[in-house]
Amino acid sequence: MNPEKRVTQAVEQAQSILARYVEPGPRDCESTINELMDVLDDEAVVEAVEDAKMEKPTSEQLAELKRLSELARTSDWSEVVKSREEAETRIRDLKEKSRME
Repeated sequence: MNPEKRVTQAVEQAQSILARYVEPGPRDCESTINELMDVLDDEAVVEAVEDAKMEKPTSEQLAELKRLSELARTSDWSEVVKSREEAETRIRDLKEKSRME
């Protein structure tokens, strides 16, 4: 499941839990909090939120990675990086590698 879908699903489940809590009648705060924790503190949901917050690499970064990968005669990193930060790190590494050769 992609990160956005996983986060959306978790938010919908949390909304449902809160909707049940605000309905008239007896309330169980502890049970409600535990249900919310089960949904929102799930490792897959936490990872999906982190993934969704990551800024995707720019087209310029991907082009530079492709060019440097060819120069350094290594795998094309433009196909595997997931964030701008990771792209910058790989660009620095590839520049260093191409200088050493």
